[in-house]
Amino acid sequence: MRMSRFVGHYAPWVLVVLLGFLIALTVAPALFSVVPWQALASLLIVALFLAVAIFAHNRHLCERCIRSVPLDASTVASRHAVRFRVAHLFEHKVLAFGYLAAIVASALLYAHPVGRYAWAVAQASLIYLLLVYVTHQRLQPWCPQCRNGGEELTAPTAPTPITTSV
Repeated sequence: MRMSRFVGHYAPWVLVVLLGFLIALTVAPALFSVVPWQALASLLIVALFLAVAIFAHNRHLCERCIRSVPLDASTVASRHAVRFRVAHLFEHKVLAFGYLAAIVASALLYAHPVGRYAWAVAQASLIYLLLVYVTHQRLQPWCPQCRNGGEELTAPTAPTPITTSV
């Protein structure tokens, strides 16, 4: 197993921890002065590596992911209907760009004392999206928005009549 696929299996959870650390830095500016900018730059590099590892992991079949699928996957998937809808919201480019614009706008408000809390909420929404992504990735065959739970519907065909000649 390649290293990036191994790291990619755990990368969403590492990114959640990384985002939690960044949220703590956002809401407690005194912590921000303790952390050198070189450490923050290295966190950006780590985040990019983790993103690439997630993509490498998802391009192949992972035995750990298969083992983590519950035996009653359709029942579990029915409890995550909201997450599935959120996962498919970004198929619409307008919503995806709107979300990206909201993230950028909240980042620009970071210098304002109240704006930094908006930035923390935006970072928390990224954590939720990571959880949505992991849930959808694991239960995708049972997602109702993914081609009827992974099965394509085909129109029934009428049988061709057999003619007999006398």
